[in-house]
Amino acid sequence: MRKQARGLSGVDFLVIISFVAVLIIVFVSLRAAAAEGYDRYTKIELEHGDTVLEIAEEYREGHEMSDRKFVSWVEEANNIDANWITAGDTLIIPVEANATALGVKDKE
Repeated sequence: MRKQARGLSGVDFLVIISFVAVLIIVFVSLRAAAAEGYDRYTKIELEHGDTVLEIAEEYREGHEMSDRKFVSWVEEANNIDANWITAGDTLIIPVEANATALGVKDKE
């Protein structure tokens, strides 16, 4: 005898929906926690012609990274590709926010 294929039972459906809801909550929580980790860093608004490499050089006194590490950090923290930034974008850079207040070059 063959068994007929049946659709999901109510319990199976609730288990799947609960699992998806938990995954969504975990994902949102992780994104919020990651964003909070960057609060202490400087945020800058890009101007026409700015590049991440130029920003690394401009803020050299405020960080101790190589240019390559600076660019990688900025790409990861901002979830961007440094080759595809545009004027008006806001970037988090690895310079402590209080460092710019203490005299590290701040963009005007």
